[in-house]
Amino acid sequence: MSMRTSWALVLGAFLLLITVLSVLGFFVLAQAESTIGLLAPQSGAAGTQLLQDFSALADHAHLIIICVLVIALLTAAVVFWGVIANVLQPLQKVVASFDAMAYGDLSVPLERFGRNELGQLSAAVKALQQRLSRTVALVRMSSDAVHRGAQHIASGNNDFSVRTQEQVAKLKKTASQIATLSATVRQHAEQARRARHVTESAARTACTGHETVGDLGATMGEISQGVQRMTEVVELIDKVASQANRIALLASVEAAQAGESGHGFGMIAREVRDLSKRSADATQVIRSLIEASVTGVNTGLAQADQAMQSIDAIVLAVNQVNSLMDGITSGSRDQSQGIEQINRAIAQMDQVTQRNADLVRQDAKAADQVEAEAARLRKAVSVFKLAPEVEQRFTANRYDAAAEWMQTLTPEDLAQAGRTKGKRRRAA
Repeated sequence: MSMRTSWALVLGAFLLLITVLSVLGFFVLAQAESTIGLLAPQSGAAGTQLLQDFSALADHAHLIIICVLVIALLTAAVVFWGVIANVLQPLQKVVASFDAMAYGDLSVPLERFGRNELGQLSAAVKALQQRLSRTVALVRMSSDAVHRGAQHIASGNNDFSVRTQEQVAKLKKTASQIATLSATVRQHAEQARRARHVTESAARTACTGHETVGDLGATMGEISQGVQRMTEVVELIDKVASQANRIALLASVEAAQAGESGHGFGMIAREVRDLSKRSADATQVIRSLIEASVTGVNTGLAQADQAMQSIDAIVLAVNQVNSLMDGITSGSRDQSQGIEQINRAIAQMDQVTQRNADLVRQDAKAADQVEAEAARLRKAVSVFKLAPEVEQRFTANRYDAAAEWMQTLTPEDLAQAGRTKGKRRRAA
């Protein structure tokens, strides 16, 4: 049953009661007048006068009852109109506003109806409508921001995922190159180790050659001493040949002086002179050979000295090469260890990059879920229709408009809502 019907029934019952009472009044007056009319002839002139007075009184009573009935009808009409104008119509507007809000339309304006309870109710409903409008606008703004942020996050995650995959590929390529470099370094270290063995062997050979050349020098020295002694012997033979030649010359002179008897002695002298001459020639040849031998020995000694110096230089160079090989071997070992550490670091980086890629994929899924939730939230709040000024404020500058809207509307609305709520509690 509606409130209009309830009030109509109440006023109808009131009018029915007034009508019944009026009818009863008419009936009572008619019965009294009839009774007095029956008794008046018996009372004479006094009864007749009483009947006339009562008739006049009854007429006045009838008029009063009719006036009361008319006033009651007018009062009922005025009350019904006041109820419709001051209660039912405002309530219908409030109900219409609630119905509109129930269907998401927050743009229906609601005026305030005086300062009575209905006015307080309309003010509270208006404040509720404004707060709902602000909340819906903020939710729209937040959902739009979340949607855009989710899109940016998804786009950034996609880009980061692509870069992460590229980084993983580069790390794998770098790891492969470093593995190749490590193999090359190990090969170089092995070659350096072999080269050290070769240089050590060369150093030992050079030392042996140095000793051999030293022995050769000593032998050449001994040969030089022997040649020197041979020179002395040749000089002695040369002196002996010279003396034999002088003796042969003296013998020839003596044989010539002796005549025929010294012929044999002269032949011996000639033979001795020939022998001394051949000895002198032989000593000259031997001296030439000895001088050539001495020259060769001196040249050999000089070459032996040069060979020893060269061998010493070779040994020094070999020792330097060994030092360099030791440095290369040590550097290769350190480089190999460093490369192993780099390999481990790259493996750890690869693992971290893989985990980052997994996290990026998870973040991308979460961003997609957030974007889907934001889309559902936007769809949910899209059913609300806001007032044009609210739409304009939150569309032109959402954040500033939201702050301004909250600063300008919230205190008064909250105060009014608090007073209304307190009155409702006191009334309850």
